Amino acid sequence: MQVRIKPKAQEFVDALPEKSRRIVYEHLVQLKDPKTARDIECIQGTEWRMHIAHTYTAFFLIEGNTVLINRVMTIEDAHKRYGRL
Repeated sequence: MQVRIKPKAQEFVDALPEKSRRIVYEHLVQLKDPKTARDIECIQGTEWRMHIAHTYTAFFLIEGNTVLINRVMTIEDAHKRYGRL
């Protein structure tokens, strides 16, 4: 599958310290094959969530042959914004 990342999500990841950025990208690369990716769950329909190293959360859509990463944020911000889904 093709993995695309929205500009706002890219900005968030690029602003992280080098070690955190590397960890996030290692997880996001797994989305090339979502069936084997770790720590993902379907929120509803085509919306999914991936927990990354107990620190970050990525929200993404699966549409056809494309994974579109909409948002990446700290797990605390995700809980504040979306509650515990």
